[in-house]
Amino acid sequence: MKKWDYTIGIDVSKNTLDVHCSEINEHIQILNSSEGFKHFLKWCRLKQIALNSSFIVLEHTGGYEYKLIQFCEAHKLQYARIPGLAIKRSLGIIREKMIKLMLPV
Repeated sequence: MKKWDYTIGIDVSKNTLDVHCSEINEHIQILNSSEGFKHFLKWCRLKQIALNSSFIVLEHTGGYEYKLIQFCEAHKLQYARIPGLAIKRSLGIIREKMIKLMLPV
């Protein structure tokens, strides 16, 4: 299994995305639009987050994440959509096991 340098968690809503990088403990809120994604790329460059060695975990909201998925696919970023309830219930070792089951090989 691949070891990622950065894990980026994204809380998806209709208008905004809350982005958190756990390794550097930084957070940003961006628009859920192409303008917001440009801001996200600038933020990653500023914080020296290498997206090609990052794994993005996003909430499966049933539609609001569609633009973000298109962005990830266009930039060839590795990501996983996980149901919100699974994220909410995931703590400590339980979280690690769930993420390992959902990571691409």
